[in-house]
Amino acid sequence: MRALQRVLQTFAAVLRVAVLVALGVAVLIPIYWAISSSFMTKAEFVSIPTHWWPHAPDATAYARLLTEQHFSRYYLNSIIVSVVVAVSSTFFAALTGFALSTKYTFAGKNAFFTFILGTMLLPFELIVIPLYIMMRTLGLLNTYAAIIIPGLLGAFGVFLLRQAINDIPNDFLDAGRIDGAPEIVLFGRIVLPMAMPVMAALFVFTFVGMWNSYYWPLIVINAEPKRTLTLAIVFMQGFYGVDYPLILGGAVLGAVPLMLVFAFSQRFFIRSMTLSGLKG
Repeated sequence: MRALQRVLQTFAAVLRVAVLVALGVAVLIPIYWAISSSFMTKAEFVSIPTHWWPHAPDATAYARLLTEQHFSRYYLNSIIVSVVVAVSSTFFAALTGFALSTKYTFAGKNAFFTFILGTMLLPFELIVIPLYIMMRTLGLLNTYAAIIIPGLLGAFGVFLLRQAINDIPNDFLDAGRIDGAPEIVLFGRIVLPMAMPVMAALFVFTFVGMWNSYYWPLIVINAEPKRTLTLAIVFMQGFYGVDYPLILGGAVLGAVPLMLVFAFSQRFFIRSMTLSGLKG
């Protein structure tokens, strides 16, 4: 009986590893194909059978991105928009979540929180026209502000941070109040450090979503110098042909900041949990 149990455990472990390897390969194959194809010529890319690695690696696509295209400008636009939206959205979500948490009681708090959650049910397409009219009336079309303002605060972030702040023991806040600390100091010295792991996760989610944003920037940005990287890659397609190595090269370079953010956030999660005293 014990031998059979060991066999079943071994089989389950092998099956688990096999599934993880299969999922890893499924994720890595598109990345590998994009990188290898970006080093191909146009003729080699469309040749049949498909080549999984270029016979003569050619970096012409990357050279063209850095010389013929305003790639550095598009890159800077995406970085500015994504960082500003991610930082502001995370900070304002923490402020709002703190005010709507169980740490305070005031009239209409639950109704206000329910209203914020209700906005998550509205599809973005429903508010595109009013948002566009607002941006046009304010004279913000073809500016960073037109992309940034709608993303300054999100209902999902408020919900996420509220739940995290609810889990902070009241004893920490009560001790600060006994010492005479005002509420803004409690927020900065106690709430923010202890909610930092969740804030870091929200920052990553918001940054990635904003970096990949296409629909709203397409509507409010017409001037080429203000295009984000996602828009620029789409506009690299010609009317009579598509230079796939060039587009894939842009996609590969565009994925670098996302990888750096994920790599940095992993270390930050561990550090923030250690500093906040939540690590078990």
